[in-house]
Amino acid sequence: MLTPLSVRSIDLPIAIYKIENSDDLAKYIQICSREQISGRLDFTFSGNQTAIWSLFFHQGCLIWSAGELHPLRRWNRQLHQHCPHLAADLCQQKTERPQNWDYGSLVNQVKQGKISPGKLAAIIGGNILEILFDIIQAVHLPRQNGEMQLAYSKFPQDLVDSKLLSLQLDQAWQHAFKAWTIWQKAGLAGFSPNLAPVIWDNEGLQQHTSQSVYKNLTTMANGNWTLRDLAAKLRQPLVPLTQSIMPYVNQGMIGLTHVGDINFYVKPVTGSLIAYIEDSRFDSEMMGRILAPAGYRFINIRDSIQALPMLLEHKPDLIFLDLLMPVANGYEVCAQIRRISSFKNIPIIIITSSDGIVDRVRAKIVGSSGFLAKPIEPVKVLSALRQYLPASPLSA
Repeated sequence: MLTPLSVRSIDLPIAIYKIENSDDLAKYIQICSREQISGRLDFTFSGNQTAIWSLFFHQGCLIWSAGELHPLRRWNRQLHQHCPHLAADLCQQKTERPQNWDYGSLVNQVKQGKISPGKLAAIIGGNILEILFDIIQAVHLPRQNGEMQLAYSKFPQDLVDSKLLSLQLDQAWQHAFKAWTIWQKAGLAGFSPNLAPVIWDNEGLQQHTSQSVYKNLTTMANGNWTLRDLAAKLRQPLVPLTQSIMPYVNQGMIGLTHVGDINFYVKPVTGSLIAYIEDSRFDSEMMGRILAPAGYRFINIRDSIQALPMLLEHKPDLIFLDLLMPVANGYEVCAQIRRISSFKNIPIIIITSSDGIVDRVRAKIVGSSGFLAKPIEPVKVLSALRQYLPASPLSA
């Protein structure tokens, strides 16, 4: 979590409360303001010890917030809106982390006169409002992750850095709750603004939209930008932007999927990236032992439900796909992958212990590029890679 150093390592739990509804949440928030507490509220779900969100207070005012989901994306959105020259280009998914990308560095920017105190306040305030919105939405959604709990920890008054900005809690809460109410009235309560639109039915979308609309949607709905990212990038209000996409979501032409955070770490590129969607640990390890010595990078995706988000995040050059998996089989997963425009031409090779003509025909129908019979052996795997990729890394 992007947390100021002065309040990062506090761990003095005093009390734990259960949050049943938004009234409970508002009550505890108001207590923090009324009692002028200096401390931290951690929001977790029962059975999970890791804080999903944290709110930091100083004498009853909000000074910071942190969230487990998309901390870098959220920070970058605020920079993009208020200090665009400091923001990172999200089109470059893997790049070095820019300078001036934490609270302390922005404070130094203010001291040097490079940004105004008002800009800093807007960035911190926007970060807090997004976190408050997500907490409010989580309280209203069905308890899929267990019961929400709130843990309060206090820290000494002299520990808080005087440079930290503070926001009036009541005002911040009212703004966040108003944003949630507008989102709810727009019929979007069941959708998180942290989801990313991605085109499922490319042909259907093209047939039901004008050329200009289709072009705009293919640019936006690429699975890399969350709804919040798009609103910041396009400088449009979040709710109208989301409503413009929802008709296509309701018709199944566009999906809303989970996406990872910004990845600033640049991994050394030694060869093409190969993904293997396979629930068997043995077969996955065998594939890894074949690919690594040959100079290929390798990721294993063991959960077929998480296949699409991980593929969108890592963008492999070739996909090996096991046919028999729980929940969704290889045919279904292959068909889903082919519905995404960016994966239209990527090689997908189905791997199975059944090598019948019916299986091969069905694999071809759902868009498979090839068919590989088990057991997994180096000769067969490397031969398939040479066939479907331009060149072997070690021979290039």
